Amino acid sequence: MVVVWNSYFLSTVAILTTIATGPYTVLAHTAIGDAATTIHVTVGEDKVIPLGDSVVLPCNYSVPSDNVHPLVSWWKDRGPVLTRRIVYEHQEGRFSKGYGGWAGRSELVGQASLEIFNITTDDDGKYECEVRVPLIYGAARGYILLSVVDGEHGTENSAPHSPLGRTVVVAIIAVVCCLLLVVLTVTVLCLRQKKRIKRSSAEQQSDGRTSHTSSGEKI
Repeated sequence: MVVVWNSYFLSTVAILTTIATGPYTVLAHTAIGDAATTIHVTVGEDKVIPLGDSVVLPCNYSVPSDNVHPLVSWWKDRGPVLTRRIVYEHQEGRFSKGYGGWAGRSELVGQASLEIFNITTDDDGKYECEVRVPLIYGAARGYILLSVVDGEHGTENSAPHSPLGRTVVVAIIAVVCCLLLVVLTVTVLCLRQKKRIKRSSAEQQSDGRTSHTSSGEKI
């Protein structure tokens, strides 16, 4: 015969399981939890992504039992309740949806990773991956920072740069170099022309003085 007895003492719940002919075994679980009833969350490194690209914010978790379906929630800039924003929520067999500006351009991939498409400046900030099993294991969280830049920067998650874009950049650099060369050439020619004019003027003045001296001697 198996008898299960529950007893409550302050914040500690003691679950007593006994077989009539065997010894007593007591399992104690506090509000803090223990190693057997803890959710573990692991997130990836911070990301730097260009505008318009896509990014995957890595998040994985482990729970003590495979018989539960945790609620996965992604938050942005979590802090005071009034400033945080819910980005995405997922619970297997129930729902999976994005909210606000992330609706239609975000999805859950892998175990709990969040993929965001067509990155905008509003996506810049700190994200929180929260995994929760209410009333059983509690919740665990991990944080990752997403920085959005306006330029060709990023991590391995950014899409390959367009060959056309690189060609345009090279062409612009070539045009600028040509313009600088033209300006330099014109400047050098102008300086040489000024020197010629000065030299010619000096020679004319010298010839004039020589001619005047010769005329005086003849008189």
